[in-house]
Amino acid sequence: MGLGTEAVPGSAWESAIAAALIGAERAPPVPPGGPLADFAFDDDTGARLLSQLAANGVHHLAGAGRSAEALVPLSPRAGSGPECPPAAATRLTLLLAAGAGERARLKEWCDLAAAAGVRAPVWLLPALAPFRRDVPSVEAIAGPELDWLARACGGAEDTVPPAADWMDGSENERAAAFTAFRQRDPGAARAALEAGFKAEKASMREALVRALQVGLSENDEPFLEACLDDRAGGVREAAQRLLPLLQGSRYAARMAERARAALSIESKSRFLRSATHSLVVTLPEESPDLARDGVAPNSWERSGGGTRAGLLCAILARAPLSAFSDHPPRLWIELALRSEWAEPVFDGLLSATRRTLDPDWTRATADLLADAYAEKVSGIRRTDQLLGLWVRAVEFLPAAEWEDRVGDLIRARKIELVLAMIAEGPEAFSQSFSDALLDWLAFVTRGSAALRRDLAKPWVIERLGERLWPSENAAAAASAILARLSEDADDTRLSAKFARLAETIELRTAMRREFA
Repeated sequence: MGLGTEAVPGSAWESAIAAALIGAERAPPVPPGGPLADFAFDDDTGARLLSQLAANGVHHLAGAGRSAEALVPLSPRAGSGPECPPAAATRLTLLLAAGAGERARLKEWCDLAAAAGVRAPVWLLPALAPFRRDVPSVEAIAGPELDWLARACGGAEDTVPPAADWMDGSENERAAAFTAFRQRDPGAARAALEAGFKAEKASMREALVRALQVGLSENDEPFLEACLDDRAGGVREAAQRLLPLLQGSRYAARMAERARAALSIESKSRFLRSATHSLVVTLPEESPDLARDGVAPNSWERSGGGTRAGLLCAILARAPLSAFSDHPPRLWIELALRSEWAEPVFDGLLSATRRTLDPDWTRATADLLADAYAEKVSGIRRTDQLLGLWVRAVEFLPAAEWEDRVGDLIRARKIELVLAMIAEGPEAFSQSFSDALLDWLAFVTRGSAALRRDLAKPWVIERLGERLWPSENAAAAASAILARLSEDADDTRLSAKFARLAETIELRTAMRREFA
């Protein structure tokens, strides 16, 4: 502003106030040179007076209300690595300007920057600061500088609260602080929670019990077991969700005993022939003990939807899969699907498999459903519902195994099955699978109009841009498909979807190129 570095005389503010009182016309002229020279307006006395008031007011108020310690210079700003390349900085500027609409892309930019070991430009730190809690990689690319900036602006550093702070603040603040405490020292956090737990409000008790999922271990079992008798329903429900995750808990033992009482396999041997097996189902009854463990019929079941069948499904979903170790997983699954109680039994077993991700049960379920859909298992009909169950089971597999199985379907040109499978699956595909999938998409778009209509369904293409491996080849492949579709007026809807797909892949590829 041209104020220079000279100190404004102590009487300058008083002189400006006096000039305002006696009138702009009577104010003495601003002396040539000096800190206010740039504010002299020879032909406008009013503007000159207002400028004097503004400039002298800033100097008058500077440092007002500050202690001597507040005026001590800050330590030098410490960067967290070399600054990102200019092209990447420009990209970040555009993403921040776009706001919430580009949140996913902003997270990807920060992840790429963290992987490259570079930091965000200093002039974008204020705009990046609000995303620090939602985007973990912001800490790696700007954490120390954001802390420095917070100190420079007189605010508190946006860091994880110390352990003692979980006792103070709003409910959300306390829950977040307790979660951070739990991440650092699970045992100490639980002990601190137990000490004053009964004095907390019901909603606070529920939030704190939910936070025990972080660092959950068998050591938490006694406390969670006691929470099953809490007077607040929300606290009981929070404990009922966590206890099934502890395979060695008393809760798991109770559920295993109930599962074995409800479900068993009866085997009959035949002379010179293999044994036959059948599933014996004993539907459970309602009881206070079941209700204490969170197994109670819902309103739909009470009104005629099958109260006891619902209890059976809930018990199996909460039971440890070790309860069924007397027979191979595939036999349990096959008999469940052929049973008159197929829906509650299979849904319960599938829920337990999803909860534990036991590799033997996961693979056995995916294999059995694949064979059943191929009509290789007697007594099980091929239906759309069966396909849906197969898609869900394959999704439980590790990403590499999911890709292998879907890759087999791609190579076999099983279009209907691939369409169903890619609606679920991993959040990110490998480069080899992405290339195979794009080749498959090109094949399908060259097929019949009916196939292209299936491909244009909302759930097929929408998320692929985020999941495909971004590369020059992928961008070129998507653009080639789009160019061919654009020539056909009947494929307007599908062309629009591929246009967004190609644009997304090109953008993500460009972002990686900008970090090179």
